[in-house]
Amino acid sequence: MQQDMIVDVAAPEIKTRDAFRVIGLAAKTSFGNNSPIPPLWQALNSRLDEFDSDQVDAAYGVCCDADGNGNFRYVAGVAGRTNDAMPKNMDDVKIPGGRYAVFTHKGHIADFPKTVYTVWNKALPDAGLEPRPAPEFEVYDQRFDVASGRGIVELWIPIK
Repeated sequence: MQQDMIVDVAAPEIKTRDAFRVIGLAAKTSFGNNSPIPPLWQALNSRLDEFDSDQVDAAYGVCCDADGNGNFRYVAGVAGRTNDAMPKNMDDVKIPGGRYAVFTHKGHIADFPKTVYTVWNKALPDAGLEPRPAPEFEVYDQRFDVASGRGIVELWIPIK
């Protein structure tokens, strides 16, 4: 464990959520290399007018399709209904319903990778929680200020 990556993280809140779909832009990336992610968000922000206004009350960052070698697909998007058509050149991911451990990141988004590292390497095991195979996702709602990059981000980890 990299001690310089460990930060204070409050105990998670356990929540149950119904299945939903995220529609947005996707890129392949890997753990330790988040450079493809910020351009996705910039591109998505420039295309938000392609969605119904009721879809844009929160944005989601979804980590999915991990290959076991540290590579995964990241989708930056908004919640969509099952039958919604996708805007041109966008992608989607279905998030299964179930139990989630919800961790809260407070502060600048540049420190978010430390929160994620701490959750997976310390907070989740310390809480005695076992992840289940499903996409994990971040929620950016009105508590997060896109302009400053500061605020609250929720990290939802699927658990058994």
